[in-house]
Amino acid sequence: MKANKTNNLSVDTPPPNYTTSEEGPDVERILENLKRELGIKTNKELSILLEVRANTISTWKKRNSLDYARLIELSSKYNIDLNQLFLNRNLESDDLQEVITVPKELQYQYVTKWNNELFLKDLPRYRFPFHFRPGSRAFQAVDMVYPADFKGIAYAVGTPVESIDEIVFGKLHVLVSSERGIFVGRVEKNMQYARTVNVITNENKVMLSEISMPEREIIEIWKVSNIILQDFLD
Repeated sequence: MKANKTNNLSVDTPPPNYTTSEEGPDVERILENLKRELGIKTNKELSILLEVRANTISTWKKRNSLDYARLIELSSKYNIDLNQLFLNRNLESDDLQEVITVPKELQYQYVTKWNNELFLKDLPRYRFPFHFRPGSRAFQAVDMVYPADFKGIAYAVGTPVESIDEIVFGKLHVLVSSERGIFVGRVEKNMQYARTVNVITNENKVMLSEISMPEREIIEIWKVSNIILQDFLD
C-alpha cells in the first residue's frame, strides 16, 4: 500500500520556501519540531544531519531565517510530514483549500476549450492543504525535472496574469499556447523577436529545454506561486 505525502514549495523567493504564516516563520519552533521528529535533542546533532556548521543553527535563530531547501531535503529523507514540521499539526479536511486543477489528461481539451464556461465548471477541483490567492488554478507539471527518488506527480499553482507585459522575467509561469499546449517553466525575454518570450521548462545542464513563444499564440498566463509535490511512497 502506498502513502500519499503532499509537499508545498513556494516559488516567490529563492531558496524554495514553505509557506507558514503571514508573519513569517517561527524558526525556533520549527527546529524543535524537526529535532523531535528525528529523535534528537541537541543543535549539534541537528547540524550534523543538516550538514551545516554547528553555529549555523544559532545564526538561523538570531536572524529568524531558515535554509528551507535543506530542511525539506532532510524531511524527505526521513519521511517527515512537512505539515507537522512547519505547522505543528496534522491538517483536517476543513483546512484543505479547493482549487480548479488541470491534470495532464485534460490539458489538450483545456487548450481548445479554455474559454468554455461549461468545460471549466466541470474541471476537477483538488483540495490542497495550503492557502492560495483567490482565482488560483493548478496545472499538472509534466516537463519539469524532479529528484530521482520522486515517485509522484507535481502541480504548479498560479494566479492569472493579464498580458505579456505583466510577466515577471526570471520567475516560473504557466503559459497556455493555442498552438503547442501548456508549459510550466521560467520565463525570459526573447532578445531577438519583439513581443516574444522564452519558456525554459528543463534547466538540466546536459539538456536545456527552451521554447520560443510569440504573444499571438499565448491565450493564458499564470504566475506560479507554489509547486505542489504529491509523492507516493512505498
